[in-house]
Amino acid sequence: MTIQVCTALAETAARVSAAVEGLDIRFGSADVPAEPAWTRCSAVDADFLADWERAAAADLLRRYGATHPTTAAAYVLHWYAKIPGAVGAALFRHARRIPRLDRDALAFHRAPDDPAPSGAALLDERFWCLPDDPAAEDPAATVVPDETTLAAVLRSQVRIHADAFLADYGPGVPLPRRARLGAFFDGLDTGIWRAADGGTRCADPAAATMVLGDAALVLPGGTPEFPDASTLHLLHDNRARPWLSRRRVSCCFYFKVSPDGSACTTCPRTPAAERAQRYAELTDFR
Repeated sequence: MTIQVCTALAETAARVSAAVEGLDIRFGSADVPAEPAWTRCSAVDADFLADWERAAAADLLRRYGATHPTTAAAYVLHWYAKIPGAVGAALFRHARRIPRLDRDALAFHRAPDDPAPSGAALLDERFWCLPDDPAAEDPAATVVPDETTLAAVLRSQVRIHADAFLADYGPGVPLPRRARLGAFFDGLDTGIWRAADGGTRCADPAAATMVLGDAALVLPGGTPEFPDASTLHLLHDNRARPWLSRRRVSCCFYFKVSPDGSACTTCPRTPAAERAQRYAELTDFR
């Protein structure tokens, strides 16, 4: 993975990684070692997916004492789809820059003992930015006139990645058609959520309003890329504490392996009242 390092995008990746808990973004060959743990998105083929789904199934069995092929396939799809969404959303939220997010422009890291991706790498120095960006004169920069246009670029980049991946996608078991593109929608919407200042806790109403504004800007609904609008919303739990929450468009099928058959908190199967109660039981709130 040999490319010329772009100082502007490399600095952005480092700064955003430091700002977003649980997100590790690197840039180029200087930070991406040539080892099996790193995979270009463009190299994910049927054989890679089959191995990945087997690793996911084994991980589900370790965690929950049960596994299911549909859940394993859905987990892998959601893990993969979140790569362009999380990276793009984080750079939009914290730097108002959009890197190239096509399959040739991204790689991801998986630790040997965990099938979920633990990091991502940008492999293309080009990016989009606003006119007042300090790097607007960089040869790698493409300047767009406003935030609405920049958000549309992000949406388009994720859809380009999704279309290229889904054209040859063949999971080990059939998944609903809506779930396939829906996983990329969820990856982008979840990326905006996770990149929020304060994460899901978001006790500051002003900060929550800004995040919801970005979500509506990126995913307003009714666009050629994604018909659905962002499901991010402010939820008050049964202890009157505010949280950012959302509902999935696609399904991870966690309920097929959960010990009590319950769905995950963001699943449409989970009623709003139950979601509020689940948040009330959480103690990690700052």
